[in-house]
Amino acid sequence: MEVRKWEDLNKDILVNVLGRVGMESLLLDVPFVCKSWYKASREPQCWEHLIFPSYIKPDEIWEEECPDRGFAERLAMTYQENLSVFAFVKFIVNRSCGNARIIKLPGYCPEQALEYIANECPKLKILDVGSYNIIINAIIPKFIIKWKNLEMLRLGKFYLEEILPQIGLHYNNLIWLSAPYNYFGKD
Repeated sequence: MEVRKWEDLNKDILVNVLGRVGMESLLLDVPFVCKSWYKASREPQCWEHLIFPSYIKPDEIWEEECPDRGFAERLAMTYQENLSVFAFVKFIVNRSCGNARIIKLPGYCPEQALEYIANECPKLKILDVGSYNIIINAIIPKFIIKWKNLEMLRLGKFYLEEILPQIGLHYNNLIWLSAPYNYFGKD
């Protein structure tokens, strides 16, 4: 009986599988298995679904039992750096080479990160801004015209009357809008 090795797996198949494992494994586990897995993990197709953890920096996590604590600590130890949220978002978006289709932003994401995503991810179909990105929500109208293919949008706290007209004008493909913490009218 012939035994095949994982490292000999067809690259297209491997990339397809690795594109489903999640950001933490793609950054902190897969590249260290073998050379072929490292090379495959660098393929842009692995980075089409960018689901960022809520917290990226260990010092931003207050709760000891936070599920993101392990990821943030491993990231800092593995790469020997304490990346800013913007630097981390840029690093990950660059891995996608403009092919990101789904992005869920980390909590407390800076404005420059959204601007970078708007410029580098024209194929974006799903954007989840999250609940804690109040500053980001305020600048969404500025970037809304860049995502022509957007089909799903989840906003956090936001004054909807500022963005609804633009959504109607620019998002012909939009099939889902979630805005659970929104305000209409004056305070």
